[in-house]
Amino acid sequence: MESNREFLVENEKYKTLFFKFEPTKGIPNHTHNGYASIQVLDGIVDMKFTDGEEFELNKGDFLPFDARKEHNVIARVTSKVLVTIIK
Repeated sequence: MESNREFLVENEKYKTLFFKFEPTKGIPNHTHNGYASIQVLDGIVDMKFTDGEEFELNKGDFLPFDARKEHNVIARVTSKVLVTIIK
């Protein structure tokens, strides 16, 4: 993973992270034990699930999802996103 990452909140219930991804960079396939959301603050990212579901997320988009499904996030352009993971 090549990004700038900052933990904004981390407690026993959830964590919220800020990422800045350079083009073609992001987070490779992974899972979490619960639910999550992603919000694009700037840029465009592709989010793909290994079950075939795909999303193009643009500035302002917000997507809650079942993070137990394997997924990845890859930036098309320099992008800033917030990710919240429920523990």
